[in-house]
Amino acid sequence: MPGVYEHIRFQKETLIKERRGRSFPPPKFDTNPKEHATLLTSQIKSAKDRFRDDEFPGFDDRLLLKLKVRDRYDASEFETIPGFQFISQEDNEIVLLFAAEEALDEFEKRLATFGATGNVTRKDLIEASRAIDLWTPEDRKGEILRKEGIPKSENFLLDVELWPIDQSATRSKMLASFKDWLEKKEIIFLDSISNDYVTIIRVRCNKKNCESLFHYRDVRTIDIPPRYTLEYSLLQTDLTELPSPAVLPDTATRVAVLDSGINSNHPLLKGVVGDNRSYIHSESPTDATGHGTAVAGIATYGNIENSINSKTFIPHVWILSGRILDENNDFNEEFIENQIERAVKEFHSEYSCKVFNLSIGDEKRPYKGGKAGVLSMMLDNLSHELDILFVVSSGNLNKSVIQDKLKRGLKYPNYLLLDSEILEPSNAINVLTIGGISRYDKSRTAGRYPNDPSYQPIAHIESVSPFSRSGPGVAGCIKPDLVAYAGNLAFDHRSKMILEHGLGEISLNNQFSSSNLFSEFWGTSFSAPYITHLIGRAFSSISNASALLVRALLISNARSEFLNLPNQLKEDEKLRLVGYGKVDEEFLYRSSEDVVVLYATDTIQNDKNHFYELPFPPEYFSGKRKREITITLSYYSFVRNTRVSYKATRLFFKFVKGDSLDKVVTMFDKETPKDSYKNIPEYTNNRNITSEARSNGTIQSSTWTLKQPKGNSRYFVVVTRNDFPWGEKIAKENEEYSLVIALKDREQQEPKLYTRITNLIKQRFRGRL
Repeated sequence: MPGVYEHIRFQKETLIKERRGRSFPPPKFDTNPKEHATLLTSQIKSAKDRFRDDEFPGFDDRLLLKLKVRDRYDASEFETIPGFQFISQEDNEIVLLFAAEEALDEFEKRLATFGATGNVTRKDLIEASRAIDLWTPEDRKGEILRKEGIPKSENFLLDVELWPIDQSATRSKMLASFKDWLEKKEIIFLDSISNDYVTIIRVRCNKKNCESLFHYRDVRTIDIPPRYTLEYSLLQTDLTELPSPAVLPDTATRVAVLDSGINSNHPLLKGVVGDNRSYIHSESPTDATGHGTAVAGIATYGNIENSINSKTFIPHVWILSGRILDENNDFNEEFIENQIERAVKEFHSEYSCKVFNLSIGDEKRPYKGGKAGVLSMMLDNLSHELDILFVVSSGNLNKSVIQDKLKRGLKYPNYLLLDSEILEPSNAINVLTIGGISRYDKSRTAGRYPNDPSYQPIAHIESVSPFSRSGPGVAGCIKPDLVAYAGNLAFDHRSKMILEHGLGEISLNNQFSSSNLFSEFWGTSFSAPYITHLIGRAFSSISNASALLVRALLISNARSEFLNLPNQLKEDEKLRLVGYGKVDEEFLYRSSEDVVVLYATDTIQNDKNHFYELPFPPEYFSGKRKREITITLSYYSFVRNTRVSYKATRLFFKFVKGDSLDKVVTMFDKETPKDSYKNIPEYTNNRNITSEARSNGTIQSSTWTLKQPKGNSRYFVVVTRNDFPWGEKIAKENEEYSLVIALKDREQQEPKLYTRITNLIKQRFRGRL
């Protein structure tokens, strides 16, 4: 039965309780105090001597210390000693501090006391310290620079990241001092990004003067600028008759496509382009490559092949185009981060645009763990700041790489789990990352030679695309979040060559005036705008929906069970390849009598619990039918890549059984003795995704298949907020979240689930009054 009823809004219980805390005692210090103090003292002296001898210039004369600390120790505690300033935690153990002379003197005095007596004020700082050193020129080499070395050309570009400093005045002083130093060294300043969480300067230099950059104290990393290439292929198809598209209402959702521009004169885009701008200096907003036009076509029309077959084109969203890539689908000398930020803030301010499609990826920067890149961090913080939704493609494996893997005997889909990581910025934690699945499995060559078994598809229909990349994302979050159709590839086992024609996705051709209206495309660049299309329709269908709610609805309606994945894949491997899966559109916008979607949007303070009792009517558990419940939590967090945890705010949910609301509240209450409830287990029977697997992200979802409960058990969802200590300074006092709960009972002959739940919620509301 298709969805015909509005989704149901429901509320938390009025009780809000302090979260029960968990304390972890520090590991036992088992080193001799005298030996430990002597070692650290000698390392401080060595660092001082090298700092003076090697001349590490900076905006002031403080020493930059690299500390190796006890695993996951909160090194910001060093700021309790006046003169120490916490700068960054690069991984679980490496911490950077600015140290004034008086701070070092004080620390050395404490070391002397600790070595003599084994006891001193804040001795945990000393016991947590494992080694002290400088941030070396080798430490300053970025990932690509380590792999490729200094460019061989006479002049080249470098991106120089300075240490992130929260204080605006100090940051401005650091940047001005660095610019003056660049001028003296004859290094050319091109552009910069500077805000509360990152400061990067793009420079042009040569082999002679670039070496001094590695000895500048305030430099965090130096790397080769990213190249946001877009890999795709085209196959033209014919359409002799152009259907007239339907008129798009003014109230339709505005969606921004930040790409290579669009050709707004395309007959199918003439009535749907609200604005068309270029954010590249001296370049027009017109699409020279065809990529942006194809992305925009899918974003507004969705499945274009269906539209061609039915000869009915119905646009669903207005397109705002922001050109951020040149005629080679590449960046120019300006930071693409600045271009994207300008476009986002302009479109958000002028058009209240809340959806931004980014089908880009840095091919040289697959995410292999560690800190997030600047663009990923910027997208995460803009999402939180503006309550907007970025849809980002996961990136593609190059066809020549796939061909080489297959020639060497690597099997699909195993090779996608090896050296095929998602590309920056799709690893960002607040964005929706979209991978690809296959719609077809017969190439044009196989159709031409139907009796020849040589031409075999790499992927089956409804399986992960052979070029789609794998997660996880930053902090181990599930990535990609979703998948949509992106195309397939075939392999000629006789010639050992990749075949592609006839296996792609159809969209608009920017060269329509000299060619055809439509072309064929491959890549996750074209699965991302399909999800953007669904998001636009959701905003139009659900009044006053937030980005968080729409994000939760999408994930709540997604399943990997809808796909035809290879049997040998383990559950964690499925999450890395397809995330939460493919979206079932039937109940994305509306509920039915047998599939009911409830949602709540609220704000929560740190260290608080919110309680929701699920409105199960008695008939829901009658008989032996299959009953399913999906719970999805969506929130945003400010982020910093100077912290190992990355996100400042942590929200998570638990699905629990209890005899009553009072008992469940007691289990989670801060005032309840810990001995009474040593742990609070989630209901785990027939659950598809564990709480551990989902909790790393800012979108979290699991599905349960429920059986008839014994006794009078009731079911509850408990939402908890628990910020990292460092995050309390930048997080909002009241962080917003959306909770979506989907109930399914498709086996009842006369389903009345929607009606019964609606009545039950009304009864509870009257009871509260």
